[in-house]
Amino acid sequence: MLAMDRIVDEIILGTFGALLLLFAPITGETVVALLCAVVVVCCFDLCARPAARLAVAAYMAAALVMPSFLLFLPLVAYVLLDEGHAIVRFSWIVPLAFSLRFGDCFLTAAVTLLCAAAAVMAWRTSRMACERARYRRLRDDQQEASLALAQKNRDLLAAQDYEVRLATLTERGRIAREIHDNVGHLLTRSIMQVEALQVVHREDEQVRGELAQVGGTLHEAMSTVRASVHDLHDDAFDLRAQLQRAIAACGLPDVRLTFDARDVPLPVAYGLLSVVREALSNVAKHSDATRVDVSVIEYPALYQLVVQDNGTTAAGSGDASASSRGIGLHTMEERIGALGGRLRAEHRKGFRVFASIPKKQQGEDGK
Repeated sequence: MLAMDRIVDEIILGTFGALLLLFAPITGETVVALLCAVVVVCCFDLCARPAARLAVAAYMAAALVMPSFLLFLPLVAYVLLDEGHAIVRFSWIVPLAFSLRFGDCFLTAAVTLLCAAAAVMAWRTSRMACERARYRRLRDDQQEASLALAQKNRDLLAAQDYEVRLATLTERGRIAREIHDNVGHLLTRSIMQVEALQVVHREDEQVRGELAQVGGTLHEAMSTVRASVHDLHDDAFDLRAQLQRAIAACGLPDVRLTFDARDVPLPVAYGLLSVVREALSNVAKHSDATRVDVSVIEYPALYQLVVQDNGTTAAGSGDASASSRGIGLHTMEERIGALGGRLRAEHRKGFRVFASIPKKQQGEDGK
């Protein structure tokens, strides 16, 4: 946009310079002056500053001795007004002052007015460029702030949803414990009392039959309560919260969790939690690591678990052969293998446990 504004200004000044030819004879010197002015402008727009200044110096020298070069001095003055040094910026005044010795006051006055117009146009173009740059900065800052605010709102909503879900799961867990501890205890005591009464009234067939019916009902109620408690416990299982608890209980000073998974099936969640607990236990017992990174990521086709420490000694056995692996590592492999996945342990900038469980296998198992 700035280049286009400059080109428009240069065309306007060049046109007014050409109009001055109506009051001066058109000679070869005039054509040369026009071409030299165009060369100077092109040097400032396309060439390096040293070459452009050399072209200006040559034009100024010619304008001191040839009045035809004064006709296009406003065009040269326009490009000079963008220079940083004041001496260079206002060097066009020198040939303008020398033009008085040619005795053409009209030409001098017209060129002076055009040079003043060139100065105003250069200031206006520079000012517009500054305002455009300021506007772009404000627009970019506003867009960046809007994006940051939108991201923060998304993060807050996600955190709020997670807190609500976690509170719901916690309440389900509490209800399951209450049912197990209270209702389950009462049903167990009732079953024992009925069985005791059956022993006491073993000779009374009618009473024994009725007690047997009551006992059957109580056993059925106990089975229903156990199933309900089991379902509530499963529904209350939150993998992220369980991983955070396992990390807090492992005793390691710096364990960082990266979790990006939703609706992990319970068998997979239990398997991943078991592997993380075992891996953290191995790091605490056998490694000199000062930091552990735990990553659980859900991909379109699989669930991935990575436990990476920065230790120099292995968290368990680092031998590739199955016979030399520790019991904990073998247990982790069995856990992941039972889910259709694979587990690999290796040294890579510390000890690394990598596990992947395909989703397809989980879908088939659930059918």
